[in-house]
Amino acid sequence: MSAAGTDLQARWRVTPAHVRALLLGLASVGLSVLLRRPDALVLGSPLLVVAVWSTVRRPSSSPVVRARVQHPVLREGQATRWLATVDAAEGVEEAGVSLLATPYTLYTPGSRSVAGSFGGSPRPGPGAEPREPLRLEVVCQSTRWGHRVLGPATVALTGPLGAYRWEPEPVSLPAVPTVPLPDRFTARVPVPRPDGLVGQNRSHHQGEGGELDQIRPFRFGDRLRRVHWPVSVRTGALHVTATHADQDSEILLLVDAMHDLGRSEGVGGASSSLDNAVRAAGAIAEHYLRAGDRVGLLVLGARDLPQVRAAAGGNHLRRLLDVLARVTVADGTVSDEKRLRTQLRHHVWAGTLAVVLTPAISPQVLAHALALSRRGVAVVTVDTLPPDLAGPDLEAGRLEQLAGSAVQRPELARLAWRLRLMERSREMTRARDAGVPVVPWAGPGTLDLVLRDLGRRSRSPRVVTR
Repeated sequence: MSAAGTDLQARWRVTPAHVRALLLGLASVGLSVLLRRPDALVLGSPLLVVAVWSTVRRPSSSPVVRARVQHPVLREGQATRWLATVDAAEGVEEAGVSLLATPYTLYTPGSRSVAGSFGGSPRPGPGAEPREPLRLEVVCQSTRWGHRVLGPATVALTGPLGAYRWEPEPVSLPAVPTVPLPDRFTARVPVPRPDGLVGQNRSHHQGEGGELDQIRPFRFGDRLRRVHWPVSVRTGALHVTATHADQDSEILLLVDAMHDLGRSEGVGGASSSLDNAVRAAGAIAEHYLRAGDRVGLLVLGARDLPQVRAAAGGNHLRRLLDVLARVTVADGTVSDEKRLRTQLRHHVWAGTLAVVLTPAISPQVLAHALALSRRGVAVVTVDTLPPDLAGPDLEAGRLEQLAGSAVQRPELARLAWRLRLMERSREMTRARDAGVPVVPWAGPGTLDLVLRDLGRRSRSPRVVTR
């Protein structure tokens, strides 16, 4: 699938080299006549001949140039092509493209510049064969989720002998969304308290489903297709099969975007806390949507990202990944704190499994997880802090990344981080004591033990806050 292209507009302009050749040629020929210097005529006449010949062969029409990006959406690690197509026009001999560097993008060639020519074919005549369009392409590989602006790019065409140049304004194409590449994730334990009518989770009640519960005597209202003939023939009375109802679940993903801690190097490199949260959210959403469940998303602290209502299906997965690709870390201002308090007042339906993905640095997020648990909502907190930041002894470079600027007193910064880790450990311990499990993200099987414990707890009576 190709993204829509952009037609470029410009005018042919004389190059400084052509002006210099013309002026030097005229000056040399004039001096040779006035001063009777044949050597000046020998030196200046070639320049004048080239300038006159270039003027006679100047391009007479504007070329048709279209720029586009080959793919409208990418996944982390995937590559696309920045393409410029130049239709053969009279007077066009060479064309070139050069892109500015974009963060988290690898280019082929590494110079981000390509050039090509039409082979110097003569001026097309009535019987000449049409020339093929010239394609200039730069391969761009996006290594991190987000919206990548490839460019701006400089496109330039030259006429015969470089006398005229066709160069539009720097080309800025729309940003290409790079959706997160979900980590591998599987969960063999069903979600506690499934709610709904369709899905793959086993219900505790009998109903239409695919898992056998028991074989019982026929009662009025049972369907004939449920008759179990081997048992009926053996006992002499009609028996039918009873099955468990298949129900779906609702999973609400809460992604903490108030802080982004750690180094982000893209696919194959180090991951920050926000990288872990976004990729884990994509993996969990993909797993449960494929199982027929409903998944919703709320990014805490993000700007201009509304809450995604719970829904099911492949289109909903693409919608969730697109929202995750637009996540940006909060600035830490007062407006971000107000936005977070507003977002924490969202409604959660009964029977929902809330998965909070956070580095556990914001006390409000852990407090919100505790509040949801007290209301009877099944809550799981996934710790997304990179393991190399969980220790108090950090290098000076890592401290500068955490502080966001140069650290004047590394020993004081290290002490402050150690105190923050102690507060974080205390808050996580209080959450576990209150019944909110906190687990580090480990890919497949991360939530199995937690969901098993939540399922057992959901079947036992408990006091909740209304």
